[in-house]
Amino acid sequence: MSQSVTIECGARLSIERVEALHQEMEIAVRDACDIQLHAADVQYCDSAGLQLLVALLDVVSGSGHYVCWASVSPVIIDTCAILGLSQALQLENEMSGA
Repeated sequence: MSQSVTIECGARLSIERVEALHQEMEIAVRDACDIQLHAADVQYCDSAGLQLLVALLDVVSGSGHYVCWASVSPVIIDTCAILGLSQALQLENEMSGA
């Protein structure tokens, strides 16, 4: 049975938080954990924050583990739709439910 870890994205998924989030994600990947992203509180996101998430999904995709959204804010859904990242960040189901 795989371990699971929840990563809190906070209120800002942006460049000033990328280093701290990257460290959390690195530990989860190193420890071979499934990852749940809690992003319900995100009020602002930028391309650096979203790029980090795209890289995370890319790294985990071939590992036998998974990344899933525990929750996601409308800000992320809308920004990803504008930037064309909804599929890369596996947000299609979140968009249809919004």
